[in-house]
Amino acid sequence: MTTPADEDEVEASQPGLDVLHEAVAVARRRFRTRADGRQDALAGLNVAIANVPDGLANGALVGVNPVFGLYATMAGPLVGGLFSSTQLMVVSTTAAASLTAAEALSALPSAITREEALFVMVVITGVVQVTAGFLGLSRLNRFVSYSVITGFLTGIAVSLVLSQLPTITGIEASGGNRLMQAVSVVARAPEASPWSMALAALALLLAILLPRTPLGNAGRLLAVVIPSGLLLLVPGLEGVRTVADLGGISRNVPLPAIPRLAAAFDVLTGALSLAVVVLVQGAGVSQSVPNPDGTPTRSSRDYIAQGAANIVSGIFRGLPVGGSASTTALNVLSGARSRWAAVFAGMWMAAFVVGIPSLVGYVAMPALGALLVLAGVSSFKPSDIASVWFAGWDARLAGGATFLATLTLPIQAAVGIGVVLSALLYLRGSSAAVRVVQVVELPDGRLEEREPPATLPSRQVTVLDVYGDLFYAGARTLEELLPRPHGSRQLAVVLRLRGQTAAGATLVDVLAHYAEELRKVNGRLYLAGVSGDAYLKLAASTKLRLAGRVRVYEATPIIGEATLKAVADARAWIDRLEGHQPG
Repeated sequence: MTTPADEDEVEASQPGLDVLHEAVAVARRRFRTRADGRQDALAGLNVAIANVPDGLANGALVGVNPVFGLYATMAGPLVGGLFSSTQLMVVSTTAAASLTAAEALSALPSAITREEALFVMVVITGVVQVTAGFLGLSRLNRFVSYSVITGFLTGIAVSLVLSQLPTITGIEASGGNRLMQAVSVVARAPEASPWSMALAALALLLAILLPRTPLGNAGRLLAVVIPSGLLLLVPGLEGVRTVADLGGISRNVPLPAIPRLAAAFDVLTGALSLAVVVLVQGAGVSQSVPNPDGTPTRSSRDYIAQGAANIVSGIFRGLPVGGSASTTALNVLSGARSRWAAVFAGMWMAAFVVGIPSLVGYVAMPALGALLVLAGVSSFKPSDIASVWFAGWDARLAGGATFLATLTLPIQAAVGIGVVLSALLYLRGSSAAVRVVQVVELPDGRLEEREPPATLPSRQVTVLDVYGDLFYAGARTLEELLPRPHGSRQLAVVLRLRGQTAAGATLVDVLAHYAEELRKVNGRLYLAGVSGDAYLKLAASTKLRLAGRVRVYEATPIIGEATLKAVADARAWIDRLEGHQPG
């Protein structure tokens, strides 16, 4: 039987083979029944309809021609659907990815156009993600703190809402970050365009109400169409921008083109940040959507699928894409039965791009801004925020710092701060979990755990057990917890290290210093139950040998056997010192 650990090893070592095998299987596979094919086609149509306003809105969020969002929702679901191990996950545009891209593109040199830099960044993002998948780096997901992720995603949601204030009000924003820009818009509120705000309010109201009617998913599309239609039919609506104001709309499916690499260096850090944001979101989506046929999902393959989708999206002049929680949920609710639903969604979008490009230019920008505001508000997770708050001050500080960094700093910096905070939380948690207890044998043979003595007793063997991870900061915590030999003579300490399969340089240094303390009072240190790489390192450590009388006992399958051997040897040594036994 394959254990979860075995599955991690397979995932880390063979993600590339998994993708190739899946590609071959998809090419040969046929629908189990015609009903499955029809259901997947209908689910894909629902997803494509919902992706029209979403794609346009995300294009506007990035600050480029919104039609690029439609190109992304064509390439992302099609490529992602073919290769993803999470069969019902839809790889599409997301607000977090678009906002990250917009932040990364905000400080470009004037010689580089925003569109040119965008497509290069999307391709580089895809290459990074594919590389991470082949290297099995998905295992690093577990080291990203939940509080940091919550703070980051909450900051993204707030930034998303704030970023649309200029679009809704028609006021040009100024300031160095989203927060300051929002303040500048509010300060100039009397200058807001009443028609722009009215159309945004109408779109927001329709986007909330229409999906609850028999119109279903088409309601969100109508929430954009109706305000845009009013803009065309009602004369005198001044100060309202349309998609056409951002650039011309192509009437054809985009042809593939290799982006110019001139901007690669300028967008590299943005691409790395974008890759992290997309993969973190995608990991959350894949964990929440089990496969209909019961097969396990593979994070590494999902990394590769999202990376491949971004490469294709960039080549076809599309926005960044990733596992979308809202679109995937819609796919499931629409009755999708296999990965072909996402593939159909991409194909339907290609048909839309060919059929309606001339209409896209008439879409009212305030309507798209209203959809993004709704997406930002919907992204708030009060339960997640409450979980972080009640988890303690460490979690509050980490989540709060990441939240503030996301609002006030470039996204790249916020991602970096989040990674550093996650590492600090991990180290602090590991070190705080270290505990030392004394193991005492009772008259009836049972073993009792007690608080260790503050000072080691003379001419006795003290058995200590260690709980927790002794890597780096944990080893320094152990150093503080070990009882000292002050004022004692002729003693032995048996330190049980069972379960510690690795011994870093810090742990070796701590043990060497402790052994030196014991040597000065004619004491000796015994390390019992050491296994694996830790045993090899400790047994061969020159530093421990130079520190004095240190003995290392390898763990055996019998629990406690190495400790009993160490205790017996320690007692015999003390007896010899006292002259009770020859030696």
